[in-house]
Amino acid sequence: MDYLLYNLDEHTAAEEDTQLLDAHELEQYAARGEQYLIARTLLKRELSRRSGVPAGDIHFCYNEHGKPSWPRQHFNMSHSARLLCLAFHHAEIGVDIQQIRPVRRMDDIAPRIMSPQQLERFRANGSTPEDFFTCWSIAEALVKLRGATIWDAANYPYTYAHGRVSLPAEYTNVHVHIFTPAPGFCGAVATIH
Repeated sequence: MDYLLYNLDEHTAAEEDTQLLDAHELEQYAARGEQYLIARTLLKRELSRRSGVPAGDIHFCYNEHGKPSWPRQHFNMSHSARLLCLAFHHAEIGVDIQQIRPVRRMDDIAPRIMSPQQLERFRANGSTPEDFFTCWSIAEALVKLRGATIWDAANYPYTYAHGRVSLPAEYTNVHVHIFTPAPGFCGAVATIH
């Protein structure tokens, strides 16, 4: 497993970059803007570097929740604020990064993204934004590993305490790595090993 981090402020989109996008991606670019184009361009160029396939010839398949895949390389991506993370592995992978910031209605959102065990631990630890976004990253990485959405996260039982993630016995082949992608950010990568 490895991951790459990019500060999107250091990259600009060029008109020729749109030639790397397929029709679905062009539609998403029109809706999401320049950061989407930069992220997709960086992803396709990295996949091209790793595989030898020209970036313009890389076309993704999408699951029912919109997770892209490519048969030659397992990957996942996440961005928050100005930061982009591209993660790669020899098997399925999910990654999420989050900028740590104040959260309105944290107590309303937490039960939707945390299992009951984790929610109890979160509340016992003081419900800080840093813990909230670390838990969000863990949950998001786990659901992205399986190709689901964040609103399925409460169904993925994990506990986070003292910088470590514990999973139940039925997840023996899943590993979660927590990392700090940049000051003021948190992140998690979930892999199958």
